[in-house]
Amino acid sequence: MSNLDTQNFTRADWTVCMDKVKQQDKQAFALVFQHFSPRLKQFTYRHVGNEQVALEMVQETLATVWQKSALFNGDKSSLSTWIFTIARNLCFDMLRKQKGREQHLHSEDIWPNDYCPPDMVDHYSPETDMLKEQVVKFLDRLPEAQRKVVQAVYLEDLPHQQVADMFDIPLGTVKSRLRLAVEKLRHSIEADKL
Repeated sequence: MSNLDTQNFTRADWTVCMDKVKQQDKQAFALVFQHFSPRLKQFTYRHVGNEQVALEMVQETLATVWQKSALFNGDKSSLSTWIFTIARNLCFDMLRKQKGREQHLHSEDIWPNDYCPPDMVDHYSPETDMLKEQVVKFLDRLPEAQRKVVQAVYLEDLPHQQVADMFDIPLGTVKSRLRLAVEKLRHSIEADKL
């Protein structure tokens, strides 16, 4: 199994592979590891901006995949969605612990311009260089449901439909939670400037 080309693996192939991992099959896990390591490294590096920390996040993510393989449900999500969700959550936890260090995320990571309503682009343009520390402070003020959606869409660049699938909610709910969250964040940021 270990010499298979995972590039062409379908969602079903990965589900079968994970069924073997659940049986503690190390060869099957090696496939998961080889396939996802480089992708996770790119993904975590985008969040943490530090190669060493990104590598640690990859290790931690894949260790979690091995330890919690029993929690993976191929009917509910694709393996990549499940793994990247684990990685994202680990990155957020780590960044939250480092709240005081502002070198990690800048405004352009949080608010890509094409996601912003036109009237907000000015507030969140990279020039304002609004630091992650500040944004995390505001994110913490959002209700959990809104915060999760904002993190997935704005920090992850995940498509709305994928976010809907990931949290098992309708697409309309994703959009309305985003709208509400963006409103709240804007008020918080404006109040903070006063």
